[in-house]
Amino acid sequence: MIFENQQLSISQIPNLEDIDFLQLDKNYIKSELIGSAIFFGIVCFVLLFFTLFNQWWKEWYFWPIWVGWLAWASTSVFFAFKNYKIAGYALRKKDIAYRRGVLFRTITTIPLNRMQHCEITEGPIEKMFELATLKIFTAGGSSSDLAISGLHREEAHKIKQFITQKIASDEEE
Repeated sequence: MIFENQQLSISQIPNLEDIDFLQLDKNYIKSELIGSAIFFGIVCFVLLFFTLFNQWWKEWYFWPIWVGWLAWASTSVFFAFKNYKIAGYALRKKDIAYRRGVLFRTITTIPLNRMQHCEITEGPIEKMFELATLKIFTAGGSSSDLAISGLHREEAHKIKQFITQKIASDEEE
C-alpha cells in the first residue's frame, strides 16, 4: 500500500461563507429581549434603591450612572437584534456549522464523526417560546464544544436524533 497525501490548492477548498445557514427560530429574539429586560430591570431596581436611600441624586455621579445604564441596556438590545440576523446553523452530510457574532464573527464547524454525544437544554424563558439549546460534545472536554441556542424544540430534537443515529452508525462500522 502506497501512502498518498496530495496537496490541495486553496481554490479547491469550499468557502464556509457559501454555506446556506438556516436562521434561528423567530421567537429567539423575543426570549433574548425578555432575558435582557429581566436583567436590566434588576439592575435598574438596585440603582433606584441606592439612589433613593443614599440620596445619590445630590451627588455628581448620579447622571453618569443612569446614562451608563441606559447606554448599556440600549447596546444590549441592539446587539441582540444584530446577532439574531447573523446567527445561523447548517446541518450537512458530514458536519454541522454554526455562525454567530456581531463584532467578532465566528463560524464553528464540527465533523459528525468527531461527536461523542449531544444534549438539549431548555431554560424557563425558552420553555415559554418552545425553544431549546442543542449542546454538542466532542472527545476530551467536560463542556460542550458547540451550543446552538434559539432552535425550535422539535427541530432541536430532530437534529439530536440525526446526530445520535450518525454516531451509532459510525460506531458500528
